[in-house]
Amino acid sequence: MWVKVCGCRTPAGVDAAVGAGADAVGLILVESRRRVTLETAKALAKRIPSSVAIVGVVRSPSPGQLREILEAVPFDMLQLSGTMPRGSARAIPFLRTVYLGAEDRLPSGRLPRAYALHLDRRSGQSHGGTGERVNTRAALRIAQTGRRVVLAGGLTPDNVLQAIEEAAPYGVDVASGVEVGGQQDAQAIFRFVRAAKGVNAQ
Repeated sequence: MWVKVCGCRTPAGVDAAVGAGADAVGLILVESRRRVTLETAKALAKRIPSSVAIVGVVRSPSPGQLREILEAVPFDMLQLSGTMPRGSARAIPFLRTVYLGAEDRLPSGRLPRAYALHLDRRSGQSHGGTGERVNTRAALRIAQTGRRVVLAGGLTPDNVLQAIEEAAPYGVDVASGVEVGGQQDAQAIFRFVRAAKGVNAQ
């Protein structure tokens, strides 16, 4: 099970994700309380070994913004909501965010092409990171089409294994589910990664 810990914004958070055995660390570059500057992202990226993917979270970047991002930070992958500049998708693998609701209903229209579909919940003006669950039946239906699915939205150390059993995703992604008082908690990260990978954390 591929596991991404998102919203890392301190060395302690990055170290906790890497130490717990996460496969990817997400650095948020869009408007969010978890947002980091490119300078901070570059510094945090230096702490991440090559065995762990560095994922930049972006929203509808312009060609110039995308070039600046990729020149500043050695991202292995981007997580995209909105649109991507034409032709740039071939430059780097990307996760494409698709927003699902609580109901068992797939989004209208054709699912976008991407390395994997990142399924999350939108709530009001918040794009992900809301702590709200997606409908796992809808997620399963997408996974059954043969697309890679990375499940996000309201996952915690206590519910991630059940969500995996219900949705059969390629991977899972967590942000608020490993925070205590708005800050990433090393023990929660450890428990989440172990639970997602089916390892007894006792």
